[in-house]
Amino acid sequence: MFKTLSFKLALRFRNSKRYGPLAKFISFASTAGISTGVCALIVGLSAMNGFEYELNNRVLSLIPAASLESYTKDGFESIDLDLKRLEDSPGVLASAPVISLNGAFSHQSDFAPAKVMGISPEKEKKVIALERFMDCKIDALNSDDETPPVILGYGIAKDLKLNHGDEVSLATIDAGNVNGGLSSMVNKTFKIVGFFKTGGQIDHNFAFINLNAAKELADIKAPNTIHIKVKDMLDVNDISFVAANNLSEPCEVKTWITTQGKLYSDINMIRNIMYLAMILIIAVACFNIVSNLVMAVSEKQREIAILITMGTKKSLIIRTFTLMGVLSAIKGCTLGCLSGCVISLLTPYVTGNFKNWFGVELLNENVYFINFVPSKLMFTDVAIVVCCALVMSFIASIYPAIKASRINPAKVLTV
Repeated sequence: MFKTLSFKLALRFRNSKRYGPLAKFISFASTAGISTGVCALIVGLSAMNGFEYELNNRVLSLIPAASLESYTKDGFESIDLDLKRLEDSPGVLASAPVISLNGAFSHQSDFAPAKVMGISPEKEKKVIALERFMDCKIDALNSDDETPPVILGYGIAKDLKLNHGDEVSLATIDAGNVNGGLSSMVNKTFKIVGFFKTGGQIDHNFAFINLNAAKELADIKAPNTIHIKVKDMLDVNDISFVAANNLSEPCEVKTWITTQGKLYSDINMIRNIMYLAMILIIAVACFNIVSNLVMAVSEKQREIAILITMGTKKSLIIRTFTLMGVLSAIKGCTLGCLSGCVISLLTPYVTGNFKNWFGVELLNENVYFINFVPSKLMFTDVAIVVCCALVMSFIASIYPAIKASRINPAKVLTV
């Protein structure tokens, strides 16, 4: 009964026509502050989740967990034995031989530099998920046509104005022909059998050819790089260094943390900053709740005094004014939660089409690994933000509620 009465009194006091203009404005400001804070935090955390998701599912899908690069120009001479030892190493799921070349593609008068990977399609697709972003099967690199096949990044194809079936020339260093300490260049024509597109800078940097074609092109006896896939991406450093110690020859170990780890750390750091911002934004809104309730108590002194005179317990007064503060927070959280969820869901679509609509590019795909602002809405983040806002609002409402319960009816009702 008292719980129902306290709720009815809270609603009656909150919606009272005698509520002063200043008190109404402060009430609106507190609700709007909580709504804005909750909305901003949901959008921000969703964006951080989206960047982390895209990092894991785009960038880390197209680059190996670790690359072992041979110190010698002839590559890993005992490649079969090395692959077996790597796959027997704890934490390693798969390995693949690769010939890594630096080259430049040319078509007519246009040039585009690229990292060219000579791969074994059967083994490489066990290490990285290439086909997810390709418009062809990776086995197309096994074609035995007179002109060897190549799968280009969409960015390279766009820069050179190339289509499926076109031929493109690749220039790279001939490691087997060295004159006076300088290596000569070698050119070879490839036929485009497909493109891969991730929507980021990787599209402008990489191309894939067959391992045997890469051997012939660069005159290398054996693969100079080994790609490995590990069980735990966050533990890749320890796993890869232990695995590299089992090889028959020394090599340089490079992991995804070396190339993309800073970005991953920045995402987590910004996420922590967002949580700190959440506390500060909601805390400011809670100060408005305190001010609003203090003014409400001041304006409702006569009503409170009458209730106390009629035998109302102090606990009911405390519950009533605490509920007034919580009701403002619930309204703000509801509006902020709904608007934040809608904005988070629309963000990828809007930012992805921003350039087409307004001619402004938000993220340059030549700089960032994606060209739009990703967003991944998670229920846990929404729940944490809303719960924190409600708890802080409840705590902020306690002091004015206690102050209301201590009103002296004799002083207030004395005319």
